[in-house]
Amino acid sequence: MNKIKSLFTALTSVLLMSGLLATTASAQGPHEGVACLGCHSVHFAVDDKAFAVKNTTMINPINGESLDGLVAAKCLGCHETQELGGAGIRPIHLHTTHPIGIIPNPRVADVPDNLLKEGKLDCISCHEPHPSNPNFMYLRVDTGSYGENLQKFCVTCHSAKADMKLIGVESVEALELFSAMDQQAGAKNFKRSEVPAHNESIQYIKPLGAIPANDILPNYLKKPAWINEPEINPLAQ
Repeated sequence: MNKIKSLFTALTSVLLMSGLLATTASAQGPHEGVACLGCHSVHFAVDDKAFAVKNTTMINPINGESLDGLVAAKCLGCHETQELGGAGIRPIHLHTTHPIGIIPNPRVADVPDNLLKEGKLDCISCHEPHPSNPNFMYLRVDTGSYGENLQKFCVTCHSAKADMKLIGVESVEALELFSAMDQQAGAKNFKRSEVPAHNESIQYIKPLGAIPANDILPNYLKKPAWINEPEINPLAQ
């Protein structure tokens, strides 16, 4: 019975990951349950812009460099195995996924500059992870409830390799990509050349130091050991 139960659980997981089995939040993903404080921490940020998680272990297999400076370092704070610096939540193994942290070759992909982070491909080039994104797996392009029209997303950067008429895309310029990064415009679809992938701003968060392991939700209920507090409370009578 246990073997049957285990097999059923494994099969269900595969179906959920592939989008063949509906869930209550299949179109968007699980970030609704994580909420804001799953990724950001207003008091115990471990990286810039109040990020609550950061992978300080993983090395980019493409170039052998660290993930510092990439949004991927935050994403992989959750989406990587614990051995590689993550929390083991739906791990993304960089050696088997779309390359990030590199300057795209224009002969391979036509990537708009506004989808790059400091000129390099990043997780946010393809995904907009905020819960306001209604698209499958937080992709920037609507590919259907279960990603059945994924080709529509691929042509964002690889239009020369696709049959545009077959997948129902009039032109690359007509593609709309989702972003929630313009507070004044609001969360919505933007033209491919106009979508704000991220905001350039000063690095106003200066963490006190690195924590030995990611402090996942509820991070705001646990005080990191490296926080330096005075031994004497100056407000005490």
